[in-house]
Amino acid sequence: MKRKMVFLLFAVMLSLILCAPSMAANRAGAWSVTPFIGGYNFDSDEDIDDAVLYGMRMGYNFTKNWALEGVLTYADSERDENIWIADPTGSSGVGTWSRRSNDVDMYGYKLEVLYNFLPDGMFVPFVAAGAGGRYLEWDKGGSDHDFVLDYGAGLKIFFADWIALRGDIRHVYLPQEELNNVEYGVGLSFFFGGKKEVIPEPAPAPAPAPAPVVAPVPEPDTDGDGVIDRLDQCPDTPAGVKVDAVGCPLDSDKDGVYDYLDKCPDTPIDLKVDKDGCPMKVTINLNVLFDFDKSDIKPKYHNEIKRVADYMNAYPWEKATLEGHTDSKGTDAYNEKLSQRRVDAVQKYLVEKFGISADRLKAVGYGESKPIATNDTAEGRQLNRRVQAVMETYIKK
Repeated sequence: MKRKMVFLLFAVMLSLILCAPSMAANRAGAWSVTPFIGGYNFDSDEDIDDAVLYGMRMGYNFTKNWALEGVLTYADSERDENIWIADPTGSSGVGTWSRRSNDVDMYGYKLEVLYNFLPDGMFVPFVAAGAGGRYLEWDKGGSDHDFVLDYGAGLKIFFADWIALRGDIRHVYLPQEELNNVEYGVGLSFFFGGKKEVIPEPAPAPAPAPAPVVAPVPEPDTDGDGVIDRLDQCPDTPAGVKVDAVGCPLDSDKDGVYDYLDKCPDTPIDLKVDKDGCPMKVTINLNVLFDFDKSDIKPKYHNEIKRVADYMNAYPWEKATLEGHTDSKGTDAYNEKLSQRRVDAVQKYLVEKFGISADRLKAVGYGESKPIATNDTAEGRQLNRRVQAVMETYIKK
């Protein structure tokens, strides 16, 4: 019955082992107290029943690996023995053998040295060896005291750094009587003091070095105008010239000539321009000469007047001013009238011959007031007897 109880307790402890959390700390400088329960198997030569073993271990860890423990144990067993019962009549040699049970109390004490393997883990196996004594006391009288040696192994399973489940087994040898006993037990170890070893957390892995920043290779800008060649519609712009979004020089007046080449930068948008960006214009010079004191138009000047008519028809929005002149022969008043007759004759020819509207023609006689040559010679006076006009207009797109 006692043996069954021991195995039941052992099974309970084993289940606790399997459910133990992952903690560990077999630390140097710690004191320990371990109450335990187990069993004690006697050598068959002792004729003592196996018993439940109760005990207490008290230890000190010199290092994480080495420890010294004192052990106290107690077991209550019994021994069946044969006794001679003499004849109550006192007849010599007369009596009978009888079987009786004799309770045995066993007290043990030992000093053991332990070596712990894997002291930093949750599971800490160990080996132990020691020496001590065993004291047996019989209920019916008598006692026995023996010197013992033991060795064995065990396992500690830490629930936390201050408590561990512990199992032990020992071979107990009595050298005087050459007896071999077995002792085993399961208990809870409680730890006090000692230095907790602070295991530094591993340094965090260094952050990976940032990938090198590779500067993008700039796309070429051959003419240096700030617009890359791939987008530059005018790839040969001279240095320093302002350009638009597509790399072409600015053309502020939209005349088709870039600003840096445009000599007339404010040309109206509806006018044609030349290569310098200036408005293109047509100039017609009319010069009809007259005989002395005459206002008749000579036939040789008809084509000259036709040129004026063609111009007026080509540019119907234009108007013209015709100017009449004389030489210095005659009075001022006469010459002024003569110059007016001459210019009126040219105006009439334009209106009647070519259909030019009279309101587009202005005829003014200046007499002798605007000579273009000397009046001291016949040739000079011929040049002064004239009707002239200068007509100029810009060409529209």
